[in-house]
Amino acid sequence: MSCRGDHIDSCGHGHDHAHGEECDHEAEDPDGQSMFAAIDTSKVRCLNENEIGACLHPFKLYNKRREPEPRLDSHDDDPELLLFVPFTRIVKLKSINIIGGHAGEGTAPTKIKLFVNRDDIDFGNCNELMAAQELELVANAAAMGDGGGIDYPLKVSKFQNVSSLTIFFSENGGGDVTSVSYVGFKGEITSVRHGVVECVYESAPQAADHKQDAGEHLMPDVAGN
Repeated sequence: MSCRGDHIDSCGHGHDHAHGEECDHEAEDPDGQSMFAAIDTSKVRCLNENEIGACLHPFKLYNKRREPEPRLDSHDDDPELLLFVPFTRIVKLKSINIIGGHAGEGTAPTKIKLFVNRDDIDFGNCNELMAAQELELVANAAAMGDGGGIDYPLKVSKFQNVSSLTIFFSENGGGDVTSVSYVGFKGEITSVRHGVVECVYESAPQAADHKQDAGEHLMPDVAGN
Protein backbone atom coordinates (compact mmCIF):
# COMPACT_ATOMS: atom_id res chain seq x y z
CA MET A 1 0.00 0.00 0.00
CA SER A 2 1.45 3.34 -1.04
CA CYS A 3 2.74 5.75 1.60
CA ARG A 4 0.42 8.64 0.87
CA GLY A 5 -0.66 11.39 3.23
CA ASP A 6 1.62 13.53 5.34
CA HIS A 7 1.65 13.45 9.12
CA ILE A 8 -1.03 15.73 10.48
CA ASP A 9 -0.09 17.72 13.58
CA SER A 10 -3.54 19.25 13.77
CA CYS A 11 -6.77 19.25 11.84
CA GLY A 12 -6.29 22.94 11.32
CA HIS A 13 -9.57 23.94 12.88
CA GLY A 14 -11.82 23.00 15.73
CA HIS A 15 -15.22 23.89 16.94
CA ASP A 16 -16.64 25.41 20.06
CA HIS A 17 -17.84 22.83 22.50
CA ALA A 18 -20.38 25.18 23.94
CA HIS A 19 -22.35 24.02 20.87
CA GLY A 20 -25.28 26.28 21.67
CA GLU A 21 -28.79 25.22 22.50
CA GLU A 22 -29.00 22.64 19.73
CA CYS A 23 -26.54 20.37 21.54
CA ASP A 24 -28.62 20.52 24.71
CA HIS A 25 -31.34 18.61 22.93
CA GLU A 26 -29.23 15.67 21.79
CA ALA A 27 -31.50 12.64 21.83
CA GLU A 28 -30.97 9.97 24.44
CA ASP A 29 -31.96 6.32 24.09
CA PRO A 30 -31.52 3.06 26.04
CA ASP A 31 -27.90 2.81 24.80
CA GLY A 32 -27.04 6.04 26.61
CA GLN A 33 -26.62 9.68 25.71
CA SER A 34 -24.72 11.09 22.76
CA MET A 35 -21.04 11.72 23.49
CA PHE A 36 -20.77 14.46 20.85
CA ALA A 37 -20.16 17.22 23.40
CA ALA A 38 -17.38 15.21 25.07
CA ILE A 39 -15.22 14.88 21.93
CA ASP A 40 -12.12 17.09 22.06
CA THR A 41 -12.32 18.28 18.46
CA SER A 42 -9.20 20.43 18.80
CA LYS A 43 -7.14 17.24 19.12
CA VAL A 44 -8.89 14.89 16.68
CA ARG A 45 -6.41 13.57 14.11
CA CYS A 46 -6.38 11.19 11.17
CA LEU A 47 -3.80 9.46 9.02
CA ASN A 48 -4.37 9.02 5.30
CA GLU A 49 -7.15 11.61 5.08
CA ASN A 50 -7.52 13.00 1.57
CA GLU A 51 -7.98 16.57 2.79
CA ILE A 52 -6.28 18.20 5.76
CA GLY A 53 -8.91 18.93 8.39
CA ALA A 54 -11.43 16.42 7.04
CA CYS A 55 -10.96 14.38 10.21
CA LEU A 56 -13.60 16.58 11.88
CA HIS A 57 -16.27 16.10 9.22
CA PRO A 58 -17.86 12.90 10.59
CA PHE A 59 -18.51 14.41 14.03
CA LYS A 60 -21.99 15.88 13.75
CA LEU A 61 -24.99 16.37 15.96
CA TYR A 62 -27.01 13.17 16.27
CA ASN A 63 -29.95 14.68 14.40
CA LYS A 64 -27.63 15.54 11.48
CA ARG A 65 -26.12 12.07 11.11
CA ARG A 66 -28.00 11.39 7.87
CA GLU A 67 -26.33 14.29 6.07
CA PRO A 68 -23.79 12.93 3.54
CA GLU A 69 -21.66 16.08 3.54
CA PRO A 70 -19.15 17.04 4.72
CA ARG A 71 -17.32 13.72 4.93
CA LEU A 72 -13.93 12.17 5.55
CA ASP A 73 -12.34 10.36 2.58
CA SER A 74 -9.12 8.39 2.42
CA HIS A 75 -6.54 8.94 -0.30
CA ASP A 76 -7.27 7.44 -3.71
CA ASP A 77 -6.30 3.77 -4.04
CA ASP A 78 -5.54 3.59 -0.31
CA PRO A 79 -8.73 2.88 1.65
CA GLU A 80 -7.26 2.56 5.15
CA LEU A 81 -7.86 5.30 7.72
CA LEU A 82 -6.63 5.78 11.29
CA LEU A 83 -8.80 8.19 13.27
CA PHE A 84 -7.75 9.33 16.76
CA VAL A 85 -10.62 10.61 18.92
CA PRO A 86 -9.76 12.13 22.33
CA PHE A 87 -12.40 13.08 24.86
CA THR A 88 -12.47 16.06 27.21
CA ARG A 89 -13.82 13.80 29.97
CA ILE A 90 -13.54 10.18 31.00
CA VAL A 91 -16.44 8.37 29.33
CA LYS A 92 -18.02 4.95 29.30
CA LEU A 93 -18.88 4.01 25.73
CA LYS A 94 -21.83 1.72 25.03
CA SER A 95 -22.20 1.91 21.26
CA ILE A 96 -20.73 3.37 18.08
CA ASN A 97 -22.54 4.44 14.93
CA ILE A 98 -20.63 4.80 11.65
CA ILE A 99 -22.18 5.87 8.36
CA GLY A 100 -20.28 6.11 5.07
CA GLY A 101 -20.18 5.19 1.43
CA HIS A 102 -21.30 8.49 -0.04
CA ALA A 103 -18.20 8.79 -2.24
CA GLY A 104 -19.47 5.97 -4.46
CA GLU A 105 -20.12 2.25 -4.60
CA GLY A 106 -17.99 0.15 -2.28
CA THR A 107 -16.60 3.08 -0.29
CA ALA A 108 -18.46 2.47 2.97
CA PRO A 109 -16.27 0.98 5.73
CA THR A 110 -17.00 -2.67 6.46
CA LYS A 111 -14.44 -3.52 9.17
CA ILE A 112 -12.97 -1.49 12.02
CA LYS A 113 -10.70 -2.08 15.00
CA LEU A 114 -11.05 -0.03 18.18
CA PHE A 115 -8.12 0.77 20.49
CA VAL A 116 -8.74 2.37 23.90
CA ASN A 117 -6.42 4.91 25.58
CA ARG A 118 -3.45 4.38 23.27
CA ASP A 119 -1.61 7.10 21.37
CA ASP A 120 0.95 4.85 19.71
CA ILE A 121 -1.24 3.26 17.03
CA ASP A 122 0.07 3.59 13.48
CA PHE A 123 -0.12 1.69 10.21
CA GLY A 124 2.86 -0.40 11.26
CA ASN A 125 1.24 -1.94 14.32
CA CYS A 126 -2.54 -1.62 13.95
CA ASN A 127 -2.83 -5.03 12.29
CA GLU A 128 -0.71 -6.80 14.90
CA LEU A 129 -1.94 -5.28 18.17
CA MET A 130 -4.96 -6.71 19.93
CA ALA A 131 -7.87 -4.30 19.72
CA ALA A 132 -10.40 -3.73 22.47
CA GLN A 133 -13.00 -4.77 19.90
CA GLU A 134 -13.32 -5.50 16.19
CA LEU A 135 -16.54 -4.85 14.33
CA GLU A 136 -17.95 -5.82 10.96
CA LEU A 137 -20.15 -3.03 9.67
CA VAL A 138 -23.19 -3.17 7.43
CA ALA A 139 -21.97 -1.64 4.17
CA ASN A 140 -25.32 -0.14 3.13
CA ALA A 141 -26.33 1.18 6.56
CA ALA A 142 -26.95 4.64 5.10
CA ALA A 143 -29.65 3.19 2.83
CA MET A 144 -31.37 1.12 5.50
CA GLY A 145 -34.48 2.18 7.39
CA ASP A 146 -34.50 5.91 8.01
CA GLY A 147 -30.85 6.26 7.00
CA GLY A 148 -29.77 6.88 10.56
CA GLY A 149 -27.26 4.04 10.64
CA ILE A 150 -26.80 1.31 13.22
CA ASP A 151 -25.72 1.61 16.84
CA TYR A 152 -23.19 -1.21 17.20
CA PRO A 153 -22.97 -2.33 20.85
CA LEU A 154 -19.55 -2.26 22.50
CA LYS A 155 -18.17 -4.66 25.10
CA VAL A 156 -19.00 -3.09 28.44
CA SER A 157 -15.85 -4.31 30.19
CA LYS A 158 -13.53 -2.87 27.50
CA PHE A 159 -14.91 0.67 27.32
CA GLN A 160 -15.35 1.69 30.97
CA ASN A 161 -12.73 4.43 31.42
CA VAL A 162 -12.10 5.88 27.99
CA SER A 163 -10.09 9.07 27.53
CA SER A 164 -9.32 8.41 23.84
CA LEU A 165 -10.32 6.01 21.10
CA THR A 166 -8.41 5.13 17.94
CA ILE A 167 -10.50 3.76 15.07
CA PHE A 168 -8.72 1.75 12.38
CA PHE A 169 -10.84 1.52 9.24
CA SER A 170 -9.25 -1.58 7.76
CA GLU A 171 -11.64 -2.56 4.96
CA ASN A 172 -14.43 -1.19 2.83
CA GLY A 173 -16.79 -2.65 0.26
CA GLY A 174 -14.10 -2.86 -2.41
CA GLY A 175 -13.87 0.78 -3.44
CA ASP A 176 -10.66 2.71 -4.09
CA VAL A 177 -11.33 5.04 -1.16
CA THR A 178 -13.10 4.81 2.18
CA SER A 179 -15.77 7.42 2.85
CA VAL A 180 -17.06 8.25 6.35
CA SER A 181 -19.81 10.84 6.83
CA TYR A 182 -20.76 10.16 10.46
CA VAL A 183 -19.12 8.80 13.60
CA GLY A 184 -21.15 8.93 16.78
CA PHE A 185 -20.95 7.43 20.24
CA LYS A 186 -23.50 6.69 22.94
CA GLY A 187 -22.52 6.25 26.55
CA GLU A 188 -22.03 8.07 29.81
CA ILE A 189 -19.68 10.72 31.13
CA THR A 190 -18.03 9.32 34.25
CA SER A 191 -15.84 12.27 35.30
CA VAL A 192 -15.79 16.01 34.70
CA ARG A 193 -12.21 16.19 33.45
CA HIS A 194 -9.88 13.30 32.87
CA GLY A 195 -6.95 13.35 35.27
CA VAL A 196 -5.62 10.01 34.12
CA VAL A 197 -2.55 10.15 31.92
CA GLU A 198 -2.86 7.87 28.93
CA CYS A 199 -0.44 4.97 28.82
CA VAL A 200 2.56 5.54 26.59
CA TYR A 201 3.92 2.37 25.06
CA GLU A 202 7.58 2.59 24.11
CA SER A 203 8.87 0.75 21.12
CA ALA A 204 11.70 1.21 18.67
CA PRO A 205 10.33 3.09 15.64
CA GLN A 206 10.60 1.34 12.30
CA ALA A 207 10.64 3.06 8.94
CA ALA A 208 7.84 0.81 7.70
CA ASP A 209 5.55 1.80 10.56
CA HIS A 210 4.27 4.94 8.91
CA LYS A 211 2.60 6.07 5.70
CA GLN A 212 4.20 9.44 6.33
CA ASP A 213 7.84 10.46 6.53
CA ALA A 214 10.02 8.25 8.69
CA GLY A 215 10.50 9.50 12.23
CA GLU A 216 7.09 11.14 12.54
CA HIS A 217 4.51 9.75 14.91
CA LEU A 218 0.82 9.22 14.36
CA MET A 219 -0.33 10.89 17.55
CA PRO A 220 1.50 13.44 19.71
CA ASP A 221 1.67 12.63 23.38
CA VAL A 222 -1.14 13.94 25.55
CA ALA A 223 1.11 16.59 27.10
CA GLY A 224 1.68 18.10 23.65
CA ASN A 225 5.39 17.27 23.57
